Amino acid sequence: MKLVEDSLTHWLAAADELDAFDVALALPAADDGERAVLARVRLLLLAGRPQEALVLLSRLHITHLPTGPATSWPDLLLAACRAASGDPGAYRWLLSAVAALPDAWQLLYLVGAAAEQCGDYGTADQAWTSLVRAHGVVTGFTLARHIGAVVARRDQRSAATVAQAMIDVVEQVVAADPDVHTHPQVFRSAAGYLRRRGDQAGAALLLHTASNRLPDARGLPAAPRRRKLLDLTHIPLLAPAASLAVWTDWPPLVLTGAVPVLLVHRLAAGPEGDAALRAVARLRQGPAARGLTTENRIVGAILLAILLTGAVPVASVLARSVTGRADAIARTALHAVVSGVAYAIIMAMLTAVAAALMAVARRHNWRSERHRRQQADRHRLTDAGDCRCWRSSALAGSYAAAYLERHLVSPTPVGWLPGARLARCPTTGTLWLATAATETSEVMLLRGAGQPAPAPAPGGYL
Repeated sequence: MKLVEDSLTHWLAAADELDAFDVALALPAADDGERAVLARVRLLLLAGRPQEALVLLSRLHITHLPTGPATSWPDLLLAACRAASGDPGAYRWLLSAVAALPDAWQLLYLVGAAAEQCGDYGTADQAWTSLVRAHGVVTGFTLARHIGAVVARRDQRSAATVAQAMIDVVEQVVAADPDVHTHPQVFRSAAGYLRRRGDQAGAALLLHTASNRLPDARGLPAAPRRRKLLDLTHIPLLAPAASLAVWTDWPPLVLTGAVPVLLVHRLAAGPEGDAALRAVARLRQGPAARGLTTENRIVGAILLAILLTGAVPVASVLARSVTGRADAIARTALHAVVSGVAYAIIMAMLTAVAAALMAVARRHNWRSERHRRQQADRHRLTDAGDCRCWRSSALAGSYAAAYLERHLVSPTPVGWLPGARLARCPTTGTLWLATAATETSEVMLLRGAGQPAPAPAPGGYL
């Protein structure tokens, strides 16, 4: 079918636009010319297969780097592939050549891939971050590495700072990608990037934060359950302080019980990774998120101190009513002990009520956010039935799925690409290739060639 053959080059370019290197490599070769072979060499390099790329270059007799400065595309590809294979001389040559072309953003892909595969993650981070921030090249491939770079450079001196940085990163992705709730592959890819550079704690922290923010997302590990026993340690630790406060008839003395509570939580936090995980769990994410300023924390601490202190006389009154000997046991050890038990019961009741109210509010907030997201998706997909052949060469995600269902017609399977289908635009006759991302099964649509326009009818105005 000639239209399919004419579309191969278009599909390859569209897959490359999405950084879907595995899909591009799975497409049949349109021709075996030098340009097509060099394009495949680049794809193999970016897919992490530099040795195969070097074999293809050798078939074109591209095996030696020039001694002087040169910026030809075949030489740059050769240097990048050799650098990715562990050749330090080729890596130095590549960086020197790219330095002479500061505005050529396409070369950042070569630098990032070569640096990442040879272990120079600092340079790789710069390349991927420059692509995303300076040049606006945002794909799942570049964004995952940019996220990994941000996480790897976190300030590890403060667990709270690390937790807030993780939440900010996740929120930026959630705001930018409407499909991340169903296809959170970008976080898994970023975690893999961190693991390859030896940052296991950063990978775990990122996935933990993402799973907290996206509880319904498929493919993310389940968020670790909060250690509820640790959250209840304040009850037995405050009870002795309450008994002492009743014994001395000075209710504010109960606040001394906060010292062992803070100490236990500090010791239970463990190393940096565990402390940051707990900090993420404490901070609110998603629709319940709100900033806590220093003033908010001070006001909260004062209100908590008033609550803890005010519960002491209430516990004392309850102890007297239980024993029935108010005068006889006043300021005795028995009165103090019974008051401590009553204080623990009061704290347990208040904790249970607060937890129940928080759970109801949290469930309402998440349900409201889900409803708003569904409304936004319906609005975003309203024009998915209109022709986009004139403005889009590639589509991915929920919009691609909606476009395939609402606009394209006659989808038929193809034998040379498993799971792929060919569909046609009823308006222009353009042939689209519908396939799925290798790791996420996310729908991708690649625009091919269109049917040639019919010759104009003879006659008419000149």
